[in-house]
Amino acid sequence: MTMRKFTKNEKGGAGVVALLLVILILAVGTAVLVVADNGSIGKSTSMEAVKITTEDSSEKDESSSVPEAEPVPEPEPEPVSLLPVKSADYKEVNGKKIDSKYCILVDADTNEIIAGTGYDTKMYPASLTKLMTLLVAVENADDLKATYKFSNDVIDPLIEQDASRVGFEAGEKATVKDMLYGTILVSGADCTVGLANLISGSEKDFAELMNRKAEELGLESTHFVNSSGLHNKNHISSCLDMAAIMKACLENKTCKKIISTETYTTAKTKQHENGIELNSFAFKNIYEYGKDPDFEIGGGKTGFTDEAGTLLASYLEYEGKTYIAITAKALTQDQAVLDTEYLYHTYVVAPAKKAAESKDESTESEEKTTEEKSDDSSKEEKAA
Repeated sequence: MTMRKFTKNEKGGAGVVALLLVILILAVGTAVLVVADNGSIGKSTSMEAVKITTEDSSEKDESSSVPEAEPVPEPEPEPVSLLPVKSADYKEVNGKKIDSKYCILVDADTNEIIAGTGYDTKMYPASLTKLMTLLVAVENADDLKATYKFSNDVIDPLIEQDASRVGFEAGEKATVKDMLYGTILVSGADCTVGLANLISGSEKDFAELMNRKAEELGLESTHFVNSSGLHNKNHISSCLDMAAIMKACLENKTCKKIISTETYTTAKTKQHENGIELNSFAFKNIYEYGKDPDFEIGGGKTGFTDEAGTLLASYLEYEGKTYIAITAKALTQDQAVLDTEYLYHTYVVAPAKKAAESKDESTESEEKTTEEKSDDSSKEEKAA
């Protein structure tokens, strides 16, 4: 019994061994095929991979070793200052000759100060402020036909402060153009506030625009708090700075036209069926108090508050050149005009007349000498 069992197991073991050998052979064959196959694919894949890696690293190396140059931003142009400078022939104005405490006379073509006194002293500009209001409004208004509707919130405080006004009423609409003329001709504070609100949303924000423009012009003693010039201890300027503002206005065609206008009528409205006639305060004073027949002032802007005294900004075109005069802190309107005439006459007109007379005398002398020589030649010829 035992031997049979052993024999049976032996035969089964041989079969198992044979089966294992077959599996082993198949496994080895499969492995060889896989290795051979992988070797072929691996070779191709490996080469491609190396190729890609090499190209990528090369590009990275090139970009890292030679970075692209970033464009250098062009420097912003520095603002060109319009602040006048002293001329070589500058004359100090005798304070006993004029009533105004401060004054300046500028050759607008060369931007040189011809004469003055205390012109860089800080003072209250009063309504000369409106020259800057005009300039900033013209430069920032998109449409001169755009309208602004006045309200009691604007009008009532101006009435309480006894501010100069054109006379627009609450509920009335005015164009930008009308408000620009109203600002300069009759010093309308209703117009300056209307322009400020329309352009900047508030007078405070508009004053910031004015201060930015002052910076751009290179002004050194100017700071604006409002658009009208109503007194505020922090609202200051100087004759020097105001001359620069006047020059900027004259270089702007729209501003110069308005400053040079004597009479203007606003558009018709429901509240003013015939419009409002505006007559320039500056021209009114010049015609009323001026005495010099040798020239005509081209235009200007008046100013007055109790703290600032009386001021006048003006320009003169004489013999092809333009001059700017600013007088400040005079006691009366007539004195502001007479002081302005004194500056123009003493330092522009009189020297020009003297030069012309001297030239005429020189010409006459040359002609006389020529005649005498001619006579002498004739006598010599006759004697011969």
